[in-house]
Amino acid sequence: MRKKAFSFFFFILALLVSSCGIEDYYFLYSVPQGNIQVTLNNRATIQLPSLSDEYYYFTNFTIFYRLYISGSQESGTIQTSQASLSSINPYLSSDYFAIEPYTKSDTTVSSSTGSLFKGRNFYTLELENANIDDVLSNEVMGRTLIIDFPVTGVRPFLNIGGSIHTLYRSTGEGSFNPVPNRYFLNTSELNSSSNVSSTVNADVANRTGISGSRFTYAAMYIVVTGIDSNFTPIYSAPTFIGIFALPNP
Repeated sequence: MRKKAFSFFFFILALLVSSCGIEDYYFLYSVPQGNIQVTLNNRATIQLPSLSDEYYYFTNFTIFYRLYISGSQESGTIQTSQASLSSINPYLSSDYFAIEPYTKSDTTVSSSTGSLFKGRNFYTLELENANIDDVLSNEVMGRTLIIDFPVTGVRPFLNIGGSIHTLYRSTGEGSFNPVPNRYFLNTSELNSSSNVSSTVNADVANRTGISGSRFTYAAMYIVVTGIDSNFTPIYSAPTFIGIFALPNP
């Protein structure tokens, strides 16, 4: 009911603005990098910012992710040097440094951020048995968000205000079928090169030449999301969250 009321209010406001001939101007702060604390390669603590009522076009926080197959087992916080990222997976290094320039502005508002991530095969994080847009809506502004990748045996989850939600991989709105399932677990099916394709594990970047154990890592970014008077999604500049090791099942 609250979302319906918000949408109706936004619709009426947009009509009033357009009827008055006033040009819309949208402005969204990104999540400050200093609001994010990463513990080793398995937990991120994010202090979500609060937005005043003037940002009526804010809708929710969005998290983009991509998975990377690797033959390297990292034990601590993963550094973002080119050498460190390339040793995990060359695609990880390429993605990170391609996206980095877009993280430099605190106030960028663009409808093309979605295209930026889509073009590099990033997808929006989802949750099991919950709509993540509702979970990360305006009601959680100012709260602490924890993303947890346990060491082993436990499915990675999101904790917001004590409410726990299991992380779910995307299906690209039905464009691909993640195997063996949608959980963020380092299974043999997920880290298999043969399953990396546009119709199966499209959210996974392959790594060739691995002769021993295989590992999987997730890179994540968070953006502040809104909607303009044409009902087109708009985004703040992305903020890098971190790189996390998927636990073995």
